[in-house]
Amino acid sequence: MKKLSLIALLSTVSLSAFAVEPCKPYMSVNAGYAWGFNGKSTYTTYGANFIKNSTKIYTTSFDKQPQGIITNINLGYGFNDAMRAEIGLDWNPKMKSTVNVFNLEVKEIGSHGTVAYDFNNNTAVTPFLFGSLGFVSAEATIKPSTNAESSMLSANAGIPPYYLYNTTDGNTTAASVSITSKKSATKTLMTYKVGMGLAMKAGQDIDLEVRYGLGGKTQSWTPITDLMVSTTAQGTAVTTADELSARSVVLKNMMEHSVTAGVRFTF
Repeated sequence: MKKLSLIALLSTVSLSAFAVEPCKPYMSVNAGYAWGFNGKSTYTTYGANFIKNSTKIYTTSFDKQPQGIITNINLGYGFNDAMRAEIGLDWNPKMKSTVNVFNLEVKEIGSHGTVAYDFNNNTAVTPFLFGSLGFVSAEATIKPSTNAESSMLSANAGIPPYYLYNTTDGNTTAASVSITSKKSATKTLMTYKVGMGLAMKAGQDIDLEVRYGLGGKTQSWTPITDLMVSTTAQGTAVTTADELSARSVVLKNMMEHSVTAGVRFTF
């Protein structure tokens, strides 16, 4: 009976070991999903389409907020039994959204620094809080949207399909050539995130972890300039009734929720 009690005690001590051993480095690999909220666009037009005032600045919410798979790899160090810090690499291959009359697929590559605090206790699960600052290099692939996705197209445009054109004045000619998509210039955006997580001991120097984060980007971004969506195919001059043009579309107030799961290895 005493032997069984001793085994149980040793098992408890093993399971309740610190989530990260003090004064030891570790590495974690995580993947999950992010979904945006609060994103808005400020856009100007050429005044030659359904919006007649080319000097006015219009602001509207995204029809579809950004969402997609996110991944990161982190290298960290535990300073004591509670405080630790990480540096990480982020790769978000395709964050999809609908803005005005355009669909965006944004690829993000970046880095971040994180400070975390572990609430160690006498169980196999360790809760923690974290905060991060970093940056991403973002590039958007822009395509025409659809009636079902875009409220502007649903209210103002004709029957699909839609064609994407470059335009410098809000109009096209019969010689204009439509394009299937267009890539934006790359933009570096500062990021922030705060959140909480749970780490569970899975073996010697191995932990499983789940994180929830609330974050966003501190800057606005203008991925769309001089583009037009039309129901008129190339080879025909586009009339003002057929086009929905954008001089510029600025994305701002971009925030997101995220949930990731991963494995942490202590060395």
